[in-house]
Amino acid sequence: MKKVLLAALMSLFVLFLLPLPSIAQHGHMGHMAAEKQPVMKMASTDVVADGLVVTFMVMPNSTHKNMLKNMKMADDIEPGSTHNIMVLLRDEKTGEEFTGARVSLKVVDSYDDEQIKAGSYKKMMRTYDAYFKLAKTGKYMITMLLDTGAEKRSIGISYDMSS
Repeated sequence: MKKVLLAALMSLFVLFLLPLPSIAQHGHMGHMAAEKQPVMKMASTDVVADGLVVTFMVMPNSTHKNMLKNMKMADDIEPGSTHNIMVLLRDEKTGEEFTGARVSLKVVDSYDDEQIKAGSYKKMMRTYDAYFKLAKTGKYMITMLLDTGAEKRSIGISYDMSS
């Protein structure tokens, strides 16, 4: 009887207590997690193409600098830039993050001026990012260029920056 009870208690421990650090890390513990670490809210756009979900996030450098500070990450903001653009890549079916590729980001403004930067993978944020100089207002085409070695793809969004 003691062995059965012990086995039942161990099963409950494994099922309920071991996943807690993972849940807390991803901010799904509601009020308790929100008190310990504020959740950074930013506009994002998801694009699904050929089984890949690309999440585009655009953030002013001032906000990005605060986020880096809160996450205790090095401030690597490129001088002369105004915004950070991040992309998160996930498999559409499994939700698994896609990290094994070369990523470039391209921004084209309404005057057809373009900026192309290599995306730097940030393991802690699970995103590729680059810094760009964007005007206070205007429309932009933001394109993620993905090179896996086996194939090349480009996926993009139209981004309207309002003051």
